[in-house]
Amino acid sequence: MRDPRELYELSGAPTYGAPALLALSGFMDAGQAAQMGAQHLIDTRPSRIIARFDVDQLVDHRSRRPIITFDKDHYTDYQPMELVVRVVTDEAGKDFLLFTGPEPDYQWERFCAAVAILLGELGSTLVVGLHGIPWGAPHTRPVGLTAHSMDPSLIQGYASMHDKIQLPSSVEALLEVRLPEAHIRTVGFSVHVPHYLAGAEFPAGSVRLLDSAADVAELSLAIPDLRSAADEYLRELDALVAQNPENAEAIGQMEAAYDKATAGRELSAPDTQPKVDEENLPSGDQLAAEFEQFLKDSGDGKGKGGGFSFGGADDD
Repeated sequence: MRDPRELYELSGAPTYGAPALLALSGFMDAGQAAQMGAQHLIDTRPSRIIARFDVDQLVDHRSRRPIITFDKDHYTDYQPMELVVRVVTDEAGKDFLLFTGPEPDYQWERFCAAVAILLGELGSTLVVGLHGIPWGAPHTRPVGLTAHSMDPSLIQGYASMHDKIQLPSSVEALLEVRLPEAHIRTVGFSVHVPHYLAGAEFPAGSVRLLDSAADVAELSLAIPDLRSAADEYLRELDALVAQNPENAEAIGQMEAAYDKATAGRELSAPDTQPKVDEENLPSGDQLAAEFEQFLKDSGDGKGKGGGFSFGGADDD
């Protein structure tokens, strides 16, 4: 393996020992939960880029092509992808790191080694991974969450959703395996996004992710604008559902199935979700297609949530 240090350039440092949040794009992020949450932090909190990874070595540009502008008779404004680390400051003045950008296509092991070395240089001993997953639960019920970590102390109070399964990996999953080998604790949060909203923005999922990250990393993240947007989104969504009897009936069936599946289950801690047997929930393929189209038709072709924005420009 070539020297992992050659994959990044470090140009600054936060307070030594700052925790890190990981919100890479390219893998699964239903409802854009992690991406929208990360962008909200960038837009609303003081931040600066302190490290950049070499995307030419890590990313297949033919599968995820960067944007360039054609202006009348020439190309201009090439926008390269960036895989960066920011230092962000929370409401209490505490620094934390935020990894954003495309998930690497190549050199996963070398990238994980580079992340471990970089975090070691910065004294970081905790990494929190964030993403959204489609889930067979209606938006009218509490937003669920699956927590995963090789350190049981980091996920106490979170109910387990599966026994043992095999699934396609991601770099974030590999980091959860490799970073503990470098004595860096890791925990991942997968927020449950209603499957019929997986292709739209779901700010309630972003709120749940950031609340969970703030709790485990001991950060002060008030995110009032994001909370307000999530509440508004759910109110508008309820109004949209009420306009269509078929969708209202489908959501009602999901509510009944969800309530039946969770009835009598004892929660292991406040604000956690019991195990839900997905076979007890109705098939959502047809509902998802109809509902996403319904949202697009009702939202001027953008999908409800497509117009949400928070805060101002990046501070970089």
